[in-house]
Amino acid sequence: MRQNKSFRGLLPQIVVGWFLVTFVLLPNFGLLQHVFWSGTQITWAPFHKIFTSAIAMHALGNSLILGLSLAVTANLIGIFMALVVSYFDIKGARWLQAGYLTTIIYSGIVVATGYLFVYGRTGFVTRWLQQVWPHLSPDWFTGFPAVLFLMTFAATANHMMFLTTRIQQLDFQTIEAARSLGANQWQILTQIVLPALVPTLTTLTIMLFNTGLGAMSAPLILGGDHFSTITPTILTFTGNTGTYNLAAALSLLLGLMQVVLLLLGRWLDRRKRYAFKTKVPAPMRKQKIHQPFVNGLVHVVAYLIWLILLLPVGATIIFSLTSATAVATEKLGQFTWQNYVTILTTPATLNPIITSLVYATLSALAAILIGLVVARAVTRRQSAGLVNQTLAGVMYLPWLLPAPLIAIGLITTFGSAQLLVGNQILTGGLSLLLIGYTITRLPFSLRFLESLFYSVDANTEEAAQSMGAPALYRFGTVVLPQMKAGVLAIMAMNILAHLSDYDLSVFLFSPLVQPLGVAIRANTDPANAVSGDGAVNGLVANLIYSVILMVIGAILLLVLRRQSHQMTSNTF
Repeated sequence: MRQNKSFRGLLPQIVVGWFLVTFVLLPNFGLLQHVFWSGTQITWAPFHKIFTSAIAMHALGNSLILGLSLAVTANLIGIFMALVVSYFDIKGARWLQAGYLTTIIYSGIVVATGYLFVYGRTGFVTRWLQQVWPHLSPDWFTGFPAVLFLMTFAATANHMMFLTTRIQQLDFQTIEAARSLGANQWQILTQIVLPALVPTLTTLTIMLFNTGLGAMSAPLILGGDHFSTITPTILTFTGNTGTYNLAAALSLLLGLMQVVLLLLGRWLDRRKRYAFKTKVPAPMRKQKIHQPFVNGLVHVVAYLIWLILLLPVGATIIFSLTSATAVATEKLGQFTWQNYVTILTTPATLNPIITSLVYATLSALAAILIGLVVARAVTRRQSAGLVNQTLAGVMYLPWLLPAPLIAIGLITTFGSAQLLVGNQILTGGLSLLLIGYTITRLPFSLRFLESLFYSVDANTEEAAQSMGAPALYRFGTVVLPQMKAGVLAIMAMNILAHLSDYDLSVFLFSPLVQPLGVAIRANTDPANAVSGDGAVNGLVANLIYSVILMVIGAILLLVLRRQSHQMTSNTF
């Protein structure tokens, strides 16, 4: 009887262990073997081909330039935005914050198509500029400047989520003390406030460089013929059997660079810590800018950024309510809900929405279930052994791996029969995309779930145990209710992450079902943008898809903001 209970207790860990070995470790080892092993010997031929390929080296150079540039430009804009809404006393700060938060729900391939709609060949901004400068090329918004402009503003979402929170946690007494010693506003900002933000900014800088390094949607849609980065090049190489090895090797190279950057970030974070707190910290108060000229300039720049962020969002919402002719000409006509009705009642255009919702929800739930098993084990003293610690370590691996590396590893490994999945071939089927989505959310889910378990009152569970309550019953009735709000917030973030995903979906989706990100990318093709698949053209469909995603994202963000106060302790 005890053996049966012991086995039932270990069954969740066994299932999780099988999943992690099969879908996290095996694909990466398989990819390494595919790249480095030829016949009976080790080979470096794929890397030699990469470093002698003009296309690959050009893409690699572009990615490095984009990553470095983005780390500077997005940080400058993001820091300014965070200071405007959390540090300075700015008129209309709530309106500014609402506009700045659109970067969270308006992102990925959706924001790329939105900027293309506004600034592209037929965009109303382009037409207005051509009236001022008649010789302006209609393709002016392409290449590196366009990609950097888009990503600079789109990549500030993390600043709005994390940097604003860090500013609000500053100890106001340190600012008051500096002021009493004669420090002016500039000195306080540069010598007290910004140094206190360095650990968070270090993490954000590494994330920005990684974002630029692995950029997919923006270079693919706005890069034009002369600006391609690593990830779109990997996608191109993957489509040809003759260059598939190059795609695998290039994805490994991208993964190696991201691992080095993450290790560098951890080293910098541990090297120096900043603490500006008194024994009894005072809550932060917003600071008025005393110099009229500086105050006016900050207000102008703040609202200019707000306008830049809201212009694609507003245009998307407004033109989604007009006719196809109005969308094509970008001239407002009669408003109608007919396009929404058509999209939501036509199977060809409705199916991508349903597909993405189903995949995003199921993968979010799967990641949480796996995370609950491992987090529960590693946070309990009696079960935090080597095996469970190893499971946790494996779950964090996808944080080090770019989407193309994960995707190509899965495609390569499960393109042939594997014993661990019952000798089934998964590549080209319906399950591989779900597995890929789940894998990429494992690190995030585990990180926050561990924090939640540490915040649970252990005394209540011990009391239930002393009364003879079984382990599963204790977990479901005592532990989980204390974590409910946090788990819902993690679920919301996991769903939001994959609703419009393109970077992973384009590699793993099955021809039988098309996720929303892939459908949106297909609709940006000039042929589909005019004719489309179904009763509405691709341009109109993309606008409506974008609005639907923003509505869903706003609802999930509202859930997240209401519940996140239970997740903040011991997380960052």
